[in-house]
Amino acid sequence: MGSSTLIIDTDTHITEPPDLWTSRMSRKRWGNLIPEVRWIEERQAEFWCMNGQPIFTVGTCIMVPDEDGRPVRSPRFPDYADSFKSMHPSAFDAKERLAVMDAYGIQAAAIFPNLGFVGPNIFAAAGSDALEFQTAALQAYNDFLLDWSSIAPERLLALALIPYWDVESAVKEIERCAAAGHKGLVSTGKPHEHGQPLLADRHWDPMWAAAQDAGLSISFHVGGGDLGRHMNDERTNVEGWRATLARLTTSFFLESGITLADLLMSGVLARFPTLRFVSVESAIGWIPFLLESLDFHFKKYEPWHERPEFTADGMLPSDYFRRQVYANYWFEDLQPWHIDAIGEDNLLFETDYPHQTCLDKREIAEAIDSGLSGVSEVAKEKILWRNAASLFNMDVAALEKLA
Repeated sequence: MGSSTLIIDTDTHITEPPDLWTSRMSRKRWGNLIPEVRWIEERQAEFWCMNGQPIFTVGTCIMVPDEDGRPVRSPRFPDYADSFKSMHPSAFDAKERLAVMDAYGIQAAAIFPNLGFVGPNIFAAAGSDALEFQTAALQAYNDFLLDWSSIAPERLLALALIPYWDVESAVKEIERCAAAGHKGLVSTGKPHEHGQPLLADRHWDPMWAAAQDAGLSISFHVGGGDLGRHMNDERTNVEGWRATLARLTTSFFLESGITLADLLMSGVLARFPTLRFVSVESAIGWIPFLLESLDFHFKKYEPWHERPEFTADGMLPSDYFRRQVYANYWFEDLQPWHIDAIGEDNLLFETDYPHQTCLDKREIAEAIDSGLSGVSEVAKEKILWRNAASLFNMDVAALEKLA
């Protein structure tokens, strides 16, 4: 990997610091609903708690400091760090994250949560009758992330969460976050698994319109639905913990294909032609088949007879994908046929730092040198940073100075 190669990492995670919600939400107003970190003696670990009950481990971080302070995989791997003091501070400290990015040769990184629509959902944990609290907690996260990234906003790309459980609130939050400087939006691609209408429902049109008007893309991160069917005591007792993790990770990728099929057949892309979506941490090898199958069956079943946004002489699902959808890769070897089938303008690069199968410094070089070995220099540049720069409305001239 050449020293002048620019990289925008399009999937990294912040481990929410212990005071995120306690410092930003009124105890008088919300009481013990406010998420806080407590030591759980019987589990010998720190947990995020609500109403005194543990909800989830403090962070899906497996990077710890070595004797020189550099991030290395935890000896607990594949289990997460059991406390904030044991994890590498780059998980939750912005200055430390920038230092790791510098060491890894990464110029900018999109920041996703650990506790919102990605695995455990700290907002849904409050219950379906606490929608006002959920929105307040989400706004606290969005405000925190903008503050956290403010030391280098063109390098730490703040992505705002959408309170999808209330479309009116979602529209207001999109407008608020766009004005505040967020670079993109994050929501669930599986709203029907959260008691909400399907993506195709016109219920969502005001939210899509607000995002399109704001010029902000919407990311659907892998694992944004019901995790219980993949990870439960019955499965882990039979399969073992490590086998369960290997299976469910790949299962999540395939479920992202279902989400993408939902999106491509929803009519949303036809009705909102400049609104862009990202399938995040979902891998890309399955995309050529999905597009081929959707195109074939689209022509066979002729959905334009019942859906006016589709037309017989109009665009195919693959055309909508290439116009408005992106996906990122990190471990796959991309071949020329991948690029041809998916489109060099639709691919992004990620590391998933600091999660379980993230790339470290050495692995980043390998992923680029091996995974992109058969790709043209023009396509390589697009995949590593130019596509992301466009997606997140970044200053290309300023980025090139960081190389």
